[in-house]
Amino acid sequence: MQEIKLLALDIDGTLIADMGMNVAPRDMDAIERARAAGVYVTIATGRILETAKRWIHALRIDIPVIICNGADIRDEEKSWFRDSIPKDATRDIMAAYRGTGQKRYIFSDNKIYCTRDDYYQVLFDKWQQGEEAVFPVVIRDTEEEMYRAMYTDAEKVLVWSPSTELEPELREIARTFAGKYNIVRGEARNVEFNKLGVSKGSGLKKLAELLRVPPEQVMAVGDGGNDVEMLRAAGVGVAMENAMEEAKDAADYITADVRECGVAQAIDRFVFGK
Repeated sequence: MQEIKLLALDIDGTLIADMGMNVAPRDMDAIERARAAGVYVTIATGRILETAKRWIHALRIDIPVIICNGADIRDEEKSWFRDSIPKDATRDIMAAYRGTGQKRYIFSDNKIYCTRDDYYQVLFDKWQQGEEAVFPVVIRDTEEEMYRAMYTDAEKVLVWSPSTELEPELREIARTFAGKYNIVRGEARNVEFNKLGVSKGSGLKKLAELLRVPPEQVMAVGDGGNDVEMLRAAGVGVAMENAMEEAKDAADYITADVRECGVAQAIDRFVFGK
């Protein structure tokens, strides 16, 4: 059995089943045992840092985390690696979905930017973690006002379908940008645009190099389309039973469902050989 020295965990659908949930005690125990055994533990998420902090703190992560699908590798003090889409380049994506009913969001420097027309409470509830949390969404009346509020480039553009009827158009428009951006589905009803070549997989490789951990000693666990490159990059790629098919196809092993503590089962199998 190969030794695991770095463990990267997705959040949504991997550590938690639904927004606002806590990590299951069994999963927490397995993560703590892995850390005590000398394994570096981090998260790899499509979220910005602000909306991931709850789980960073809960898991007591003390190394850089991979956020915005690998566009930023950072701790709470500074960014170690950042690979962004030029601010003005995001205008083409925003324009392509304008007037389609899809909800459009730009992730930039630990904030999420949108117009008032793109307000969508379901996502905002997901991004606002707890009553005392900072709400990281900047809302403006028009796109031009939104762009004036942004003062740096974008880590990611997220487009979300509020209804299943809009999903075919969501994907059809995304295909027109093939070869220009790294395009993935974090969930069935969204598409996520990163700079070409940027993914959770590229972020995981950079973090492993920073920590001087060889690829074969890296384990990654995820469930979404945005986890595919990470599962391929890891020495051991583990998909959840509830994962999207493309994630399962990319994995070396399929563990139990998130509600059945699949993370703990994977750690016991590959870190401890149980």
